[in-house]
Amino acid sequence: MGNDFKKKLQSYRDQINDTDHKLVDLLNERAEIVMKIKRLKQREDVPLYDARREEELVENIAKYSKGPLYRDNIIQIFESILRNVQILEKDETL
Repeated sequence: MGNDFKKKLQSYRDQINDTDHKLVDLLNERAEIVMKIKRLKQREDVPLYDARREEELVENIAKYSKGPLYRDNIIQIFESILRNVQILEKDETL
C-alpha cells in the first residue's frame, strides 16, 4: 500500500464522516419538525398517525432517489426513520 492510497482512503473516510454528521443533523432537524406537527395535531385533536401520508412519503422518497442505492434500500432506510420517529412521538414528555 502506497502513500497515495493511504491519502485517498483517508480522504474518502473524512468525506464519509462529514456526510454522516450532516445526516445526523438532518435527521434531528426532521424530528424537530415532526414534533411540531405532533403538538399541532394534539391541539386540534387530530390522530397522530396517518397511514396514507406515510405511504405517500415513502413513495415520494423512493421516486426521488437517483441511486446508487436501490429503491428497496431507500424504502427500508426511511421506514426505519419513520418507526424511530414514531417512538419519539409517543414520548409524552416531548
